[in-house]
Amino acid sequence: MRRSRFTESEILHLLYEASAGVPVAEICSTAGVSLRTFYRWRRRFGGLDVPAVMQMKDLAAENLRLRRLVSHLFERLRDPVHNGAPQPESAAASSPRRDRERDQRRAVEIAAEKCGGALTGRFASVRVNP
Repeated sequence: MRRSRFTESEILHLLYEASAGVPVAEICSTAGVSLRTFYRWRRRFGGLDVPAVMQMKDLAAENLRLRRLVSHLFERLRDPVHNGAPQPESAAASSPRRDRERDQRRAVEIAAEKCGGALTGRFASVRVNP
């Protein structure tokens, strides 16, 4: 995703100017942004101030960290090697078909994790509920 030329505090300053009575068209022409961008910012940062935006950013980072942690734990529970489960003798000499099936299952699980739990593809409406 492309980064904005403006920081959150600059965007909040522009929104504050608009709420103080400066015409939106003048703010947009001075800042070099379109009206659509300005109204998108207003929708996103509407009644927030600088500390609230910083808190929102911290919460988003913590949410991302926790999602990664949960997906890592989910992966460890699914993988029998990390589970400490005894592996059969034939596991060392498993067939290519089993390997391909395991890789396909893993690909579906990764896709489901990235989509927030929804399986993609043939069964797109099925939710993952471990």
